[in-house]
Amino acid sequence: MNIVLKVLKVVLEVIWTISLKNICLWLVAGWHWLWSLTSADEKAIAVVKETVRRTKNAADEMEDVVDALKGKKINQNGKKK
Repeated sequence: MNIVLKVLKVVLEVIWTISLKNICLWLVAGWHWLWSLTSADEKAIAVVKETVRRTKNAADEMEDVVDALKGKKINQNGKKK
């Protein structure tokens, strides 16, 4: 019984000296540190940039198709005459 009281006293002292706010701040800091180790956010940004690039290229190709269907002549440089 005496050992249980000593353990309880140590636990209460730890809770008393370290506030719950500090514990939460350390957990949040640890989460941010752990998330910074992953490359998920960089990969997501790269996917968005690649999608935008492909969309622009597809739109340019569609303009060329429309011009070809209308019978417009195109130089070898890809510019309209």
